[in-house]
Amino acid sequence: MAQMQNDLFNDLQVYRAQRFDGLVDENMLYNAYQLEPHKVNTVLSYVFGSMDSTSPLSMITGAIGRTMTIESNQYEWKLMVESDEPLTIQAAYTLGSAVDTTSSSTDTPGINGTPIQIWVDRRAYGPGALLEFDDNNYQVRVMGEPYQDGHQWVYTLQVADGDPASYISPFLLASGKQVSRLGSAYEEGSDEADIISYQSPVMFRNHLTTMRLKYDITGSAYSDVMVVEMRDPKTKKSSRYWADLQEWEAYRQWYKNVDYQLIYQKYNANSVGRIPLKGTNGRPVFLGAGLQQQIAASNKLKYTKLTLTLLEEFLYKLAYNVRGMGERKYMALSGEMGIKELDRVLREKAATYTLIDTSFVTGSGQNLTFGGQFTTYKMLNGVELTIKHWPLLDDTYHFRKLHPVSGYPVESYKMFFLNIGATSDGGPNIMKVTRKGREFVLWATGGSVVPGQGYGTSVSTVRSNSKDGFTVQFLGDSGIMVKNPTACGILELNVEG
Repeated sequence: MAQMQNDLFNDLQVYRAQRFDGLVDENMLYNAYQLEPHKVNTVLSYVFGSMDSTSPLSMITGAIGRTMTIESNQYEWKLMVESDEPLTIQAAYTLGSAVDTTSSSTDTPGINGTPIQIWVDRRAYGPGALLEFDDNNYQVRVMGEPYQDGHQWVYTLQVADGDPASYISPFLLASGKQVSRLGSAYEEGSDEADIISYQSPVMFRNHLTTMRLKYDITGSAYSDVMVVEMRDPKTKKSSRYWADLQEWEAYRQWYKNVDYQLIYQKYNANSVGRIPLKGTNGRPVFLGAGLQQQIAASNKLKYTKLTLTLLEEFLYKLAYNVRGMGERKYMALSGEMGIKELDRVLREKAATYTLIDTSFVTGSGQNLTFGGQFTTYKMLNGVELTIKHWPLLDDTYHFRKLHPVSGYPVESYKMFFLNIGATSDGGPNIMKVTRKGREFVLWATGGSVVPGQGYGTSVSTVRSNSKDGFTVQFLGDSGIMVKNPTACGILELNVEG
């Protein structure tokens, strides 16, 4: 079997053929799975993501090697957050009394060098640290070690600018306001020092879902096959994989189902980690969180009409969450109507410029063609958006809530913005997760015919049942991981009713 490479897909054909017409058993998809399942899975992810246009998610996570294999059915990952995250003020006192933070306040906390005490949720700064408030024109210095008061920490502060008439605006000391580190400053001979702010990483946990599918092939249908043929543009060598027609249809349905589950499935463990959902044998049925559930809730917004300002502000918000952590490259996956909306706002943007020799007009003479579609948008500071159609969102069988005016599924207007660049650890932000040896398990129960062996021709042929045909079982453990859920987002059309 020829070595699989990503550039092998440049010359790819999918066609129907007669059984054994130049095909060999070693290149059966069924047998190839037993030998090199990861390579064949890559082939099919690409085929059904590109040729069939139903599984761009499988193509993103599987076909370009973004798959992680684990030993158990649960997986965890950490997200490191900024150690300079500000502290939230719980309360503030000066001269033994609570600071009046109302709109009518006349308090002048910190005037003439009087100390200010603030209560915060954790210890993050040492003596001598310079702190700034939400308005960074107001700055203070930490005077001495903080002390613990119950579950909170108390810091004693002094205005740092040296002007005895200076004080901190009381509104900046209200509960919910924040302070952050500016730096530190010490007198000569001091033995004090600021401390490193250790920020515990955010821990995420998910588990794999066991998926199954089966199909039957009758004896009379054991004739036609589908062939995937790939030619390496470098070596010109070809590799061909073939499967029974019904098996091919089962693959299509399998990859579509996996994609749908990895997007919309909801996590079903309760607050103590138990699974209330049980199968017929009494064992728990694990459902892992899909892509939609893993995306940060703050990054899920509704829109009534998409505008360029909304699109840009939303992308900048997402990109701001990955500053210094990797590439700011995004892929927008959307249905037909969402693609139409994205193209519309980009055309409105293009209309503000004077375009010379535009590529929207091609051809010459009596053979002019007018039209085109925006598929990539490059913004400031390296933020780049690639737009790709996701036919799954147009599926009226799954999405039966229709737009009251257009009549198309409301889901078709939804836009998934996925950060496809690398994270701070160098790995991809979105990965498919599978269990070792169980990414895709395939077996057959034979009757009159068995894949790769043909029909039984003698009384010594032993099969498991008397069916005129055979049954094939699919099984796989799959999940998805969004390493940084704040780096991805969803825009969803707001429709009443």
